[in-house]
Amino acid sequence: MGLAERRAREKEELRRAILDAARELFVEQGYEAVSLRKIAERIEYSPTAIYLYFKDKDEILSHLIAEGFGQLCEQVYSISLENPVERLREGAKHYIQFALKNPHYYTLMFQLDEEGKVTAIKQQMEVAQRAFGFIRQGVTEAIAQGYFRNDLPEIVQSHILWSHMHGAVALQLAGRLGMLPEELHPLYWEQITEVSLQGLLKGK
Repeated sequence: MGLAERRAREKEELRRAILDAARELFVEQGYEAVSLRKIAERIEYSPTAIYLYFKDKDEILSHLIAEGFGQLCEQVYSISLENPVERLREGAKHYIQFALKNPHYYTLMFQLDEEGKVTAIKQQMEVAQRAFGFIRQGVTEAIAQGYFRNDLPEIVQSHILWSHMHGAVALQLAGRLGMLPEELHPLYWEQITEVSLQGLLKGK
């Protein structure tokens, strides 16, 4: 490996370390409480080093939100099932798995309720809408093909599906499922999706 390649790799590794440290700190301490100095301390670098990669913590948060939605989109849009109901069912599994495996990303994407989040999410609205677009596309097709009821607007049905998944995930991440035995968690996640879909199927 040449000197230029080594330096490029080191720069990318430091950039990644900054993002990873910031992601953890934003969730642990709250966005407003985290400074660039705290991020620098976490990775044992000087704050000056961070300015070589990001102009401020708003930009860091924006990058993290984009990464999270990007990973989620990559997973759900990789599903190639023709049947829209089956595609939504499989997409729900991917959504839940993503949230449970990446709680820090998920919190920044959906649950961080602070001023800096408003700016960051506006900057990443396109990728956020693309993620929700997976649900809307599936619901639109399910209605058109006669699977889903047609007495509710597509946007309402799409929000019903998303709300069920998000609400269940939010309870888990908040530690509110303590009364549910661990061995029943797989059944719980399966039925969250199933009950939601059954409520939208035609004739149900």
